[in-house]
Amino acid sequence: MATPNSLEDLLGRLREDRTLFQSGEEAARQGAVLPILGRLGWDRDNVREVVPEYQIGSGRVDYCLRLGGKNTIFLEVKRTNEELEKHQEQLLGYAFRDGVRLAVLTNGLLWWLYLPLLQGSWEQRKFFAIDIQQQALAEAAGHFREFLGRDAVASGRAFEQAEAVHASGEKARVIRQTIQPAWRQLCEAPDEMLLELLADRVESLCGHRPDQESLAEFLAAQPSGSGTPPPVSSAPTASTKAPAPRPVPTLGAALEGPYTGTRPRAYAFGGQRYEVSTFKDILVGLCSSLYRAHAGDFERVLTLHGRKRQYFSRSFEGMNSPREIDASGIYVETNLSANMIMDRCTDLLQLFGYRREQLQVERYSGPG
Repeated sequence: MATPNSLEDLLGRLREDRTLFQSGEEAARQGAVLPILGRLGWDRDNVREVVPEYQIGSGRVDYCLRLGGKNTIFLEVKRTNEELEKHQEQLLGYAFRDGVRLAVLTNGLLWWLYLPLLQGSWEQRKFFAIDIQQQALAEAAGHFREFLGRDAVASGRAFEQAEAVHASGEKARVIRQTIQPAWRQLCEAPDEMLLELLADRVESLCGHRPDQESLAEFLAAQPSGSGTPPPVSSAPTASTKAPAPRPVPTLGAALEGPYTGTRPRAYAFGGQRYEVSTFKDILVGLCSSLYRAHAGDFERVLTLHGRKRQYFSRSFEGMNSPREIDASGIYVETNLSANMIMDRCTDLLQLFGYRREQLQVERYSGPG
């Protein structure tokens, strides 16, 4: 059990803090990176030990961790929704030039660890990744201490273990063991990029672009250990009556999922109950309620976006299924899976200072 102010406690709070997704590099530094370094024993207030904006020739890295007057680790921080791949070459180039044995590229939640002095491509020099959102908290905390703990770095154990992990066949074995559960998780709660990739391929084959909820339901139906998809059921005909959906009690936890594969009956927010037939209705309805309550600063929703597209925009161009929010002049993308819609609802609630449990959803268990 994590104790207050422990590394595990901090990682748990970061996992739940969705505001990091809407913030820049400085928020990732102050809210995630420096607190983690502090829990790992580094003196974050000593600029001779945790050196900010360390100069390397004509460039610089965000932090250089120094011990005994020597550079031990280069650490580069990017905003939480930034793609890390395009920054690894520059970071490892700096580390190689300075003879630094270990480099870290992070957006606060995802930490990529490298051995810059090894041979091979930039990707081949990455020996480990710590994902605060996906890995068990105790496991992630253990990896942080093992590779980035001040004592482990000072003794040299961190570098020895890093090189051993890189060279060991354990890496390949763990990857093989993790492929199937990773695929199962992707099918049960597909990532936006996976849905976009599948939608692109379907459209290229038949000329029609599917909605993301249909794709999410298809993936959720895939057997986790088989490459053969299950047969697709045909739509009910006049002689084949579809079974009536079975009611499910109102959720005790406001946004508890998964939602893909279910159908909403109603939602409650702000003391009002609204009957709906789709999750898109919940998203649009919640947006309308928040616009009426926060018209003066509703444009803050424009900060919410995914890896490849905006969820809210003043222009419907580039959106697959835009819906204007009342007379705000702002459009919301509704071509999202049910799970992604409820994630956006969570983002909206937190953006305007509401608790997640203030949105209640009633569902059927039948198809959405």
